Amino acid sequence: MSRKEIKAEAKDKLRGNWGWAVLVFFIDFIVCSILAGGVTAGTHNGSWKYKMSLLNPEYYYKYGTTSTIMGIITGFIALSLVISFLNFRDGKKDGVLKAAFSSFTNGRFGPEIINYLLSTVFTYLWTLLLIIPGFIKSYSYAMTPYIVSDMVASGKTVQATSGITASRKLMDGHKMELFVFNLSFLGWFILGLITLGIGFLWLVPYYQTSRSNFYRALAGNQFK
Repeated sequence: MSRKEIKAEAKDKLRGNWGWAVLVFFIDFIVCSILAGGVTAGTHNGSWKYKMSLLNPEYYYKYGTTSTIMGIITGFIALSLVISFLNFRDGKKDGVLKAAFSSFTNGRFGPEIINYLLSTVFTYLWTLLLIIPGFIKSYSYAMTPYIVSDMVASGKTVQATSGITASRKLMDGHKMELFVFNLSFLGWFILGLITLGIGFLWLVPYYQTSRSNFYRALAGNQFK
Protein backbone atom coordinates (compact mmCIF):
# COMPACT_ATOMS: atom_id res chain seq x y z
CA MET A 1 0.00 0.00 0.00
CA SER A 2 1.42 3.36 -1.03
CA ARG A 3 1.70 6.37 1.28
CA LYS A 4 -1.08 8.08 -0.68
CA GLU A 5 -3.37 5.07 -0.28
CA ILE A 6 -2.60 4.82 3.45
CA LYS A 7 -3.62 8.44 4.02
CA ALA A 8 -6.67 8.22 1.75
CA GLU A 9 -7.89 5.15 3.65
CA ALA A 10 -7.46 7.06 6.92
CA LYS A 11 -9.63 9.91 5.63
CA ASP A 12 -12.31 7.45 4.54
CA LYS A 13 -12.23 5.76 7.95
CA LEU A 14 -12.58 9.08 9.79
CA ARG A 15 -15.51 10.23 7.69
CA GLY A 16 -18.48 10.28 10.04
CA ASN A 17 -16.21 9.59 13.04
CA TRP A 18 -14.46 12.93 13.44
CA GLY A 19 -16.40 13.87 16.57
CA TRP A 20 -15.27 10.70 18.35
CA ALA A 21 -11.68 11.03 17.14
CA VAL A 22 -11.31 14.68 18.13
CA LEU A 23 -12.84 14.07 21.56
CA VAL A 24 -10.52 11.14 22.32
CA PHE A 25 -7.47 13.25 21.49
CA PHE A 26 -8.82 16.30 23.34
CA ILE A 27 -9.33 14.33 26.58
CA ASP A 28 -5.79 12.93 26.49
CA PHE A 29 -4.40 16.37 25.67
CA ILE A 30 -6.23 18.00 28.60
CA VAL A 31 -5.12 15.32 31.07
CA CYS A 32 -1.48 15.57 29.96
CA SER A 33 -1.61 19.38 30.07
CA ILE A 34 -3.00 19.35 33.62
CA LEU A 35 -0.27 16.98 34.78
CA ALA A 36 2.46 19.06 33.12
CA GLY A 37 0.97 22.27 34.49
CA GLY A 38 0.87 20.82 37.98
CA VAL A 39 4.61 20.13 37.88
CA THR A 40 5.36 23.67 36.69
CA ALA A 41 3.09 25.29 39.27
CA GLY A 42 4.48 23.15 42.07
CA THR A 43 8.11 23.98 41.35
CA HIS A 44 7.67 27.65 40.35
CA ASN A 45 5.36 28.59 43.20
CA GLY A 46 6.15 32.19 44.15
CA SER A 47 8.69 34.24 42.17
CA TRP A 48 11.01 34.91 45.14
CA LYS A 49 10.94 31.29 46.26
CA TYR A 50 11.54 30.16 42.68
CA LYS A 51 14.54 32.46 42.19
CA MET A 52 16.08 31.34 45.48
CA SER A 53 15.52 27.68 44.65
CA LEU A 54 17.60 28.07 41.49
CA LEU A 55 20.61 28.55 43.76
CA ASN A 56 19.94 25.25 45.49
CA PRO A 57 21.22 22.09 43.72
CA GLU A 58 18.46 20.12 45.44
CA TYR A 59 15.95 22.06 43.33
CA TYR A 60 17.35 20.61 40.12
CA TYR A 61 17.26 17.09 41.55
CA LYS A 62 13.65 17.38 42.71
CA TYR A 63 12.47 19.19 39.59
CA GLY A 64 14.30 16.76 37.30
CA THR A 65 12.91 13.72 39.11
CA THR A 66 9.36 15.06 39.14
CA SER A 67 9.54 16.08 35.48
CA THR A 68 10.86 12.66 34.49
CA ILE A 69 8.08 10.85 36.34
CA MET A 70 5.42 13.12 34.84
CA GLY A 71 7.00 12.67 31.40
CA ILE A 72 6.68 8.91 31.73
CA ILE A 73 3.06 9.16 32.90
CA THR A 74 1.99 11.58 30.17
CA GLY A 75 3.87 9.56 27.57
CA PHE A 76 2.03 6.43 28.65
CA ILE A 77 -1.31 8.25 28.52
CA ALA A 78 -0.40 9.36 24.99
CA LEU A 79 0.08 5.68 24.11
CA SER A 80 -3.68 5.37 24.49
CA LEU A 81 -3.98 7.29 21.23
CA VAL A 82 -1.87 4.68 19.45
CA ILE A 83 -3.93 1.80 20.84
CA SER A 84 -7.36 3.40 20.42
CA PHE A 85 -6.73 4.45 16.83
CA LEU A 86 -5.30 1.04 15.96
CA ASN A 87 -8.49 -0.53 17.33
CA PHE A 88 -10.52 2.06 15.44
CA ARG A 89 -8.65 1.24 12.25
CA ASP A 90 -9.39 -2.45 12.79
CA GLY A 91 -13.10 -1.77 13.23
CA LYS A 92 -13.20 -1.86 17.04
CA LYS A 93 -14.37 1.58 18.10
CA ASP A 94 -14.38 1.87 21.90
CA GLY A 95 -16.34 4.44 23.88
CA VAL A 96 -14.65 7.82 24.18
CA LEU A 97 -13.39 7.45 27.76
CA LYS A 98 -12.24 3.85 27.30
CA ALA A 99 -10.43 4.85 24.10
CA ALA A 100 -8.80 7.86 25.78
CA PHE A 101 -7.30 5.60 28.46
CA SER A 102 -7.00 2.37 26.47
CA SER A 103 -3.39 1.78 27.54
CA PHE A 104 -4.75 1.07 31.04
CA THR A 105 -7.43 -1.43 29.93
CA ASN A 106 -7.76 -5.09 28.91
CA GLY A 107 -4.49 -6.21 30.50
CA ARG A 108 -2.36 -3.81 28.45
CA PHE A 109 -0.92 -1.77 31.32
CA GLY A 110 1.91 -4.10 32.38
CA PRO A 111 3.19 -5.18 28.94
CA GLU A 112 2.77 -1.73 27.39
CA ILE A 113 4.48 0.25 30.15
CA ILE A 114 7.43 -2.16 30.42
CA ASN A 115 8.08 -2.12 26.67
CA TYR A 116 7.47 1.65 26.59
CA LEU A 117 9.95 2.34 29.39
CA LEU A 118 12.62 0.06 27.96
CA SER A 119 12.31 1.46 24.43
CA THR A 120 12.58 4.99 25.89
CA VAL A 121 15.66 4.04 27.90
CA PHE A 122 17.31 2.29 24.93
CA THR A 123 16.67 5.27 22.66
CA TYR A 124 18.06 7.64 25.31
CA LEU A 125 21.21 5.55 25.73
CA TRP A 126 21.78 5.48 21.98
CA THR A 127 21.28 9.25 21.87
CA LEU A 128 23.95 9.68 24.54
CA LEU A 129 26.42 8.10 22.13
CA LEU A 130 25.40 10.20 19.15
CA ILE A 131 22.24 12.03 18.10
CA ILE A 132 21.85 10.23 14.76
CA PRO A 133 22.04 6.65 16.13
CA GLY A 134 19.46 7.59 18.76
CA PHE A 135 17.19 9.04 16.08
CA ILE A 136 17.52 5.89 13.97
CA LYS A 137 16.79 3.67 16.96
CA SER A 138 13.63 5.65 17.71
CA TYR A 139 12.38 4.51 14.30
CA SER A 140 13.48 0.94 14.98
CA TYR A 141 11.28 0.89 18.09
CA ALA A 142 8.41 2.92 16.57
CA MET A 143 6.03 -0.02 16.10
CA THR A 144 6.51 -1.39 19.64
CA PRO A 145 3.15 -0.22 21.12
CA TYR A 146 1.23 -1.49 18.09
CA ILE A 147 2.85 -4.91 18.30
CA VAL A 148 2.32 -5.19 22.05
CA SER A 149 -1.33 -4.20 21.62
CA ASP A 150 -1.82 -6.94 19.02
CA MET A 151 -0.07 -9.52 21.18
CA VAL A 152 -2.09 -8.65 24.29
CA ALA A 153 -5.35 -8.68 22.32
CA SER A 154 -4.59 -12.18 21.02
CA GLY A 155 -3.70 -13.47 24.48
CA LYS A 156 -0.01 -13.99 23.77
CA THR A 157 2.59 -13.78 26.52
CA VAL A 158 4.48 -10.49 26.26
CA GLN A 159 8.00 -10.43 27.67
CA ALA A 160 9.83 -7.26 28.73
CA THR A 161 11.40 -6.75 25.30
CA SER A 162 9.00 -8.73 23.08
CA GLY A 163 7.56 -5.68 21.37
CA ILE A 164 10.93 -3.94 21.08
CA THR A 165 12.62 -6.93 19.43
CA ALA A 166 9.70 -7.52 17.07
CA SER A 167 9.57 -3.82 16.13
CA ARG A 168 13.29 -3.75 15.40
CA LYS A 169 12.93 -6.69 13.01
CA LEU A 170 9.74 -5.36 11.44
CA MET A 171 11.26 -1.94 10.76
CA ASP A 172 14.42 -3.37 9.20
CA GLY A 173 14.47 -1.77 5.75
CA HIS A 174 11.43 0.41 6.48
CA LYS A 175 12.80 3.15 8.76
CA MET A 176 13.29 5.62 5.90
CA GLU A 177 9.82 4.78 4.67
CA LEU A 178 8.35 5.80 8.03
CA PHE A 179 10.55 8.91 8.14
CA VAL A 180 9.23 10.07 4.75
CA PHE A 181 5.71 9.19 5.90
CA ASN A 182 6.14 11.49 8.92
CA LEU A 183 7.58 14.25 6.74
CA SER A 184 4.46 14.13 4.57
CA PHE A 185 2.54 15.60 7.54
CA LEU A 186 4.91 18.55 7.94
CA GLY A 187 2.62 20.95 6.09
CA TRP A 188 -0.31 19.96 8.29
CA PHE A 189 1.88 20.43 11.37
CA ILE A 190 2.79 23.97 10.30
CA LEU A 191 -0.90 24.68 9.68
CA GLY A 192 -1.65 23.44 13.19
CA LEU A 193 0.86 25.93 14.60
CA ILE A 194 -0.55 28.78 12.51
CA THR A 195 -4.03 28.09 13.89
CA LEU A 196 -2.63 28.34 17.45
CA GLY A 197 -2.94 24.60 17.95
CA ILE A 198 -6.60 24.29 16.99
CA GLY A 199 -5.68 22.43 13.80
CA PHE A 200 -4.07 19.67 15.86
CA LEU A 201 -7.55 18.58 16.97
CA TRP A 202 -7.97 17.19 13.45
CA LEU A 203 -4.35 16.56 12.54
CA VAL A 204 -3.56 14.16 15.39
CA PRO A 205 -6.52 11.82 14.71
CA TYR A 206 -5.69 11.90 11.00
CA TYR A 207 -2.04 11.15 11.69
CA GLN A 208 -2.76 8.40 14.21
CA THR A 209 -5.24 6.67 11.90
CA SER A 210 -2.78 6.92 9.00
CA ARG A 211 0.04 5.57 11.16
CA SER A 212 -2.15 2.65 12.21
CA ASN A 213 -2.71 1.94 8.51
CA PHE A 214 1.06 2.08 7.98
CA TYR A 215 1.58 -0.48 10.74
CA ARG A 216 -1.16 -2.82 9.53
CA ALA A 217 0.10 -2.64 5.94
CA LEU A 218 3.58 -3.51 7.15
CA ALA A 219 2.79 -6.13 9.81
CA GLY A 220 -0.50 -7.57 8.67
CA ASN A 221 -1.89 -9.87 11.36
CA GLN A 222 1.35 -11.68 12.19
CA PHE A 223 1.33 -10.56 15.83
CA LYS A 224 -2.30 -11.42 16.50
